[in-house]
Amino acid sequence: MYKGYGREAVAAVERHEELLGRPVEVGNDYLPHGSWADFEPGAMCARQLGPWRRWRDRRPGAAFVYGVPLLVDGCAGAFARGVAGAFDAAYTAVGRALVDSGHPDAVVRLGWEPNNHAIGPWAATADPAGYAALFRHAATVLRATPGAHFTFELSSSLGVQAGHRLRTFADYYPGDAYVDWLGMNVYDLKWGDPGACAARRWSWIRTQDMGLDAHAAFVRARGKRNVCSEWGLYRAGDAFAGGGDEPSFIERMGEYFDWGAVRYQSYFDHDWGGGTLADLPRAQAAYIRRFR
Repeated sequence: MYKGYGREAVAAVERHEELLGRPVEVGNDYLPHGSWADFEPGAMCARQLGPWRRWRDRRPGAAFVYGVPLLVDGCAGAFARGVAGAFDAAYTAVGRALVDSGHPDAVVRLGWEPNNHAIGPWAATADPAGYAALFRHAATVLRATPGAHFTFELSSSLGVQAGHRLRTFADYYPGDAYVDWLGMNVYDLKWGDPGACAARRWSWIRTQDMGLDAHAAFVRARGKRNVCSEWGLYRAGDAFAGGGDEPSFIERMGEYFDWGAVRYQSYFDHDWGGGTLADLPRAQAAYIRRFR
């Protein structure tokens, strides 16, 4: 369950556990990417990593997934500079902060959603090979952290936009030696089709180019572990063409976690425009029934 950044998110996850009547097993957070100053270990540990370590201490066996940007604002597409070592100090700081705060076993979600042209400065849509090269470089730097035994997640968004260079997951895949987990982020919406029924949205989610079925096939072909670090509903009535309060999406995703052998999943219950479970009571009831 993702509830926002750091300390406040930990408290919200604890409230969510009360709703489900069971412990959450995987903490999930993101490092901001406003500037390289966000990679300063002290602030990172105080705001995010320390509170999550205390949360894990109260839940023996709980894991932690940490989204780490490959680039920050103002460095869009600077893959070659990164490979040349320009940002190694920042990657090294993240590795040390994770180890020093008690997360040497973190799943590091490097440069998430590279096939989303709007995700941020590390988007791979114009230079997929450059993205893959920087992923390899950053993973190598992080692995060199004394005491670390990180694993790495490559987390894609659903589908591919027209007018960009990449066409398949393989276009930006860093290689089997650098990826442990392959993720797909899934939201209940169908771009440009606000009148789509639940069945039509789900069919589009599964069958489009670089959709859910293609992702599951790529996971099998690469022999990796399948995960879903973001999924959720999206309110109806705007340009995103979300399905709104739709319980069937909860059920279809629960089925996917089974047939797709998903190792961990994280509902994105933080309002980036789509609403939260509390705003969608029928779907929230279905979520509780499915996952409590």
